[in-house]
Amino acid sequence: MLDAIMSKLVIKNVKTGKPSYILTAFIIGILIVNVKLLLSGVQIGEIKMSEFTGVDYASSIAALGGIYTLNKKIGIDTDKKEE
Repeated sequence: MLDAIMSKLVIKNVKTGKPSYILTAFIIGILIVNVKLLLSGVQIGEIKMSEFTGVDYASSIAALGGIYTLNKKIGIDTDKKEE
């Protein structure tokens, strides 16, 4: 069941046409960080979102960007068989 859900959520790489888990994690991570920034300090009923400063935002984006760049540079998301 989890495999079926993941296969529908995974974004395909445009160049290779294969599913890219790194690209999927990067895009979902960017969306989550931006939603967290938008809802920072907002109180809905009894639930209050914690503060999310510029430093928190920058470190989150830098970490996500680092993972994405690392994948582009060394290709950790590819299916290379060791010989």
